Amino acid sequence: MLAVITFNGGNWWWVALLAAAASIISSYFAWKSEGRLVNGYVIGFSLRALGILLLLMCLLDPHWTGERPAKGANIVALMADNSRGMNLGEPSASENRGEALKDRLLGPAASWLTDLEQSFQARSYRFDRDLRRVTDFSSLDFQGEQSNLIASLNQLGDRYQGLPLAGVTLFSDGIATDKGRLEDLNTNVLPPIYPVVIGNQEPLPDISIDRVELRQTAFDDAPISLKTVVSSSALPAQSIDVSIEAIETRNGLSTSLEDRDLPAPQSARSKASGSSHALNFDWRPIRTGIQFYRVAASASTTDEEATQANNERIVMVDGGQEAFRILYVTGRPNWEYKFLNRALYNDTQLQMSGLIRVARREPKFEFKGRAGESSNPLYRGFDRTDEEETEEYDQPVLIRVNTRDEKELSDGFPSTAEELFEYDAIIIDDLEADFFTFNQQTLIRQFVAQRGGGLLALGGADALDHGGYENTPIAATLPVYLDQSFTRASSENLSWRLTREGWVEPWTRVRPIETDERARLDTMPPFHVLNTIPKIKPGARVLAEVENALGDRYPSLVAHNFGAGKVACVAVGDLWRWGLRGEAEHEDLARLWRQIARWLVTDVPSLVEIEARDSAEGTEIVVEAREEDYNPLEIGQARVTIKRVDLSEADLATHKGFTEVDLFAEPVSDAPGRFTAEFSSQDAGAYIARVEVQGPEGEVVGIAETGWVNEPLASEFRSLSPDRELLEQIAEKTGGSVLEISSLEKLESMISKQKAPVTELWSYPLWHNAWLFLAALGCFLVEWGLRRKRGLA
Repeated sequence: MLAVITFNGGNWWWVALLAAAASIISSYFAWKSEGRLVNGYVIGFSLRALGILLLLMCLLDPHWTGERPAKGANIVALMADNSRGMNLGEPSASENRGEALKDRLLGPAASWLTDLEQSFQARSYRFDRDLRRVTDFSSLDFQGEQSNLIASLNQLGDRYQGLPLAGVTLFSDGIATDKGRLEDLNTNVLPPIYPVVIGNQEPLPDISIDRVELRQTAFDDAPISLKTVVSSSALPAQSIDVSIEAIETRNGLSTSLEDRDLPAPQSARSKASGSSHALNFDWRPIRTGIQFYRVAASASTTDEEATQANNERIVMVDGGQEAFRILYVTGRPNWEYKFLNRALYNDTQLQMSGLIRVARREPKFEFKGRAGESSNPLYRGFDRTDEEETEEYDQPVLIRVNTRDEKELSDGFPSTAEELFEYDAIIIDDLEADFFTFNQQTLIRQFVAQRGGGLLALGGADALDHGGYENTPIAATLPVYLDQSFTRASSENLSWRLTREGWVEPWTRVRPIETDERARLDTMPPFHVLNTIPKIKPGARVLAEVENALGDRYPSLVAHNFGAGKVACVAVGDLWRWGLRGEAEHEDLARLWRQIARWLVTDVPSLVEIEARDSAEGTEIVVEAREEDYNPLEIGQARVTIKRVDLSEADLATHKGFTEVDLFAEPVSDAPGRFTAEFSSQDAGAYIARVEVQGPEGEVVGIAETGWVNEPLASEFRSLSPDRELLEQIAEKTGGSVLEISSLEKLESMISKQKAPVTELWSYPLWHNAWLFLAALGCFLVEWGLRRKRGLA
């Protein structure tokens, strides 16, 4: 803090002013009388004048005045990192980081702390998962699995809000498990922070899994894609093996589970100077629901690593619900349904129920039936004893395929939201708009926009621009504009081509490698049925086109999002020709149909959904519940069961962690159908949360599951070198500065120079000092010497 000069003898200012004026004037004429003033003797005059001014200043009683922290009134918090990362030690050091820290906090090396306590109240804290007050630092054991540095600093600021906290000294290596929350640092309540860096930048011998990136797609062969980044440092060049194994989560026990579709282990060759490698694993799980996989890295040599806590990671995969339901409706039996049905039959998660019309509402021929018979003779002999249940002459003749029971689709296409919303996707194939009533067309639009379902419109003789869909509710959901007056394109020898956007969508490609996919496209058979698309709606994406012999291209696969759902149009009406080419082409067509179907049902909401989110207290469980019409559930309750699923039998025998806990989620007042619950356990491990939502009458509305993995050690040991950059950012944000552990003696002086919450004034008289009189005397002596030298004295 800056000091200023004050004058207490204000009544003498006029005396000093007159005396100064008289003395300076006499000095001026004393030099001028000799005629020497213009010959370079200004120095002598100036020295005499300065000496006179210094003596006259004493009449004004000058004091050197300022503010300083009041002794013992301000607080300095000392925060020591108690995480397991402090057990690391550099090869060149005789002790690890934790031992070096305790040496400076306890015993003879803590003399700096004695100096600090003479001016401030020093209060000790340790932090790992959270902040804890300690009497001294002898309790540091460095066994914390997390170092929530940002959260602990915010806790400290909240505790001392309104209290005279002058500074914070942070002892840490800077490797924080909540580094990503640096922007949440509450600088409004925190004083200057002085981080003390523990450790140096010397590389430690280590093999680690730095990052795992999981991506789930609709790609049929490998919907799970896992990118693993493994690194090595300060170890000999060697082979690093990375493997993936499934974890069995039944009965709360964690055991290795053989999965026949798991990818084979991969290896990378490390360098002695250190290296990083990215390995990609692709596979298709054989199970549905929440699944966990363990990714492990191991070295071929036996060199000791600094830590093995970063050699394994657990990843969660959401395999989706047990079955997705698809409603297929077509205007006539055709080859497209045959190949589509065969393709989805091999996928246990995709269940397609079909509604196939075999005769129109008004056939062009007349059945010659028995006298007095009003029902359609086509259904004679099908054991339909009730004539009201048989199709009349003015009704279409429909066949139900792959239905769950005899009641499903018994009345034809669904006419109520409760019945239609049971499905996750609808496929309309070669069917005119007049097949649906206006109410049913409106329901299909609500199915996409409100229900969030998927809709696929396939081309054909009575589809899209040929089916009279223009200006209907269904047309409003499509990604294309329909215009029956538009000139139809030539549909001879059409070749399928992917657009730029189609190449980046996994579900539109059949081969994972671009060169293989291009070769496959070149061998596809030509198509001959095309529904011309006049114009694409804004926001829609053209994923594939067909090209005729003249080089003209027309959209053949278009998709967009509509409301909460998604819609796609396939303008080609004879994709089945592709499957007739050969066995390989048949399988390629089946793969494409499965990928399109999975794209339709991906992210389709269920009646009950559950999500786990990170929160300051641990994990927030958010439940969304809907009624059968997919409006929010107004009245109900949600019971959540949380299981720890990565525990082994040995863990359970030693009572390490919990296996199951039940809690009720509270409804959110301003969000109907939403329930939330807080789960405070932050123990490392894999968790599954299962929710059962009940309606107002106690009926079960739905059940859903989610999962998450808490791996604080993965963040704790993401880097073994001190994160000096993070500590510098914290110091800069709060107005402090970074210190080395060998410079702690400067701490008291640095904090004292900052503005403290409680200060006191200090004043030092300047005139009552020998240096002022010596300075005045020196001026006179030098001036006298000059006068003697010039013969004036």
